[in-house]
Amino acid sequence: MKRVFETPDNGNYFFGYYDKSPLDVENQKLLACRSNFFDRTPESDDVLEIGYFDWKISDKFHKLADTRAWNWQQGCMLQWFGPRYQGKIIYNDRVDGRFVAIILDVVTNTKVQLPMAYYSASTKGDFVLCIDNERHAWYRGAYSYMGIQNESKRKDYMENDGVWRIDVSTNNLEQIITLKQLVEIKKLSNMVSAVHYVEHLMVAPDNKRFVFMHRWITEDSGIYSRLYTANIDGSELYLLNDSGRMSHYCWRNSNEIVGWGGLSNPINSLRKYKAIVKFFVKPLLPFYKKIAGGNSVDGNTLFSSMVSGDSYIVFTDKTNIKERLPVSILSKDGHPSFLSQNKNLMVTDTYPDLNNDCKETLLLYDLAKRTSVVIDTLNHNNELARGGSRCDLHPKCSTVGGYVSIDTLNDGYRAIYLYKIEGKGV
Repeated sequence: MKRVFETPDNGNYFFGYYDKSPLDVENQKLLACRSNFFDRTPESDDVLEIGYFDWKISDKFHKLADTRAWNWQQGCMLQWFGPRYQGKIIYNDRVDGRFVAIILDVVTNTKVQLPMAYYSASTKGDFVLCIDNERHAWYRGAYSYMGIQNESKRKDYMENDGVWRIDVSTNNLEQIITLKQLVEIKKLSNMVSAVHYVEHLMVAPDNKRFVFMHRWITEDSGIYSRLYTANIDGSELYLLNDSGRMSHYCWRNSNEIVGWGGLSNPINSLRKYKAIVKFFVKPLLPFYKKIAGGNSVDGNTLFSSMVSGDSYIVFTDKTNIKERLPVSILSKDGHPSFLSQNKNLMVTDTYPDLNNDCKETLLLYDLAKRTSVVIDTLNHNNELARGGSRCDLHPKCSTVGGYVSIDTLNDGYRAIYLYKIEGKGV
């Protein structure tokens, strides 16, 4: 396991979220975004450059386009577009007062514009899934785009918000899931007077189903998260986890999802009830934090994991089969992905550790052997460690071969590091 490439210090380079790979199918061209700043929230007039490095040849940045729809956490949803993962890219932009997706042919420089910004694309390149970024911007600033302030969508709950699908060949836009549908499923008292939204859509490798979260911000400012899967047309909705505790996940294959969250237990289930949270859970929270001795960001203890239910979990789609991975080895929330050549090998990371000089760790975990190894330990800027401008490693696995890329502030500016993972296990 060795670092094979670093972007140069002539700009702030990053890619974005962990569910997309910056490498083309030949692992030759590395997509990147370049900004002229690194330490503040992007504003509506800030332009992000899009390009690539022919990294095996040089560290020259080849610019392809600009975008005005981006954030530090997810970038502009840039990636090579299927089915070839070569020659065409897709990214989000703001055009004529709308958030849209652009498919760019990097050879001919021709563009196809889709009617909404996209969130996740099929591997075949025949459809994309979308959320309403105009409404999302009001409630999820670090994961949305600036530049459009649609006051009509500044509502805690809009029953016609949800998930859309675009047929790429026809540009046909169709809503496949609504918030109204989701709120009607196993209604909870803490849904009342809450801010509801949908996010973190990921299409399964076989393009038949997708996973997403219905989230709501409760009156006490907590976030309750439900994990769902559904067919690509929105049918066969399946509530995979209803503990309220769910963060990052990925498809291991077309039947299994691995993610950080909590399984329901008698203690964390109390969060479902508005009155109990207000009069019992919230007053005892400071006491719990003192005795628990851990959490999902700084590292769970066996006790805190038992109470919260938090750990990495292997979910089998459309079943109640759930397997917790050992919290003694994987004690912190991170961003998981699987190597293409071995679906037992999971790459993940940790958040900046405020108790350890803001170090971030890049990990490789073997699900078959139940062992892990540290790939690298990186530095982070202390002042940005917990805000929306932080730089999570967000490890991204190549679609073929054993490459992993990360975003980092290790050198005092934003950079992309590329690693080659050798061998078949840890």
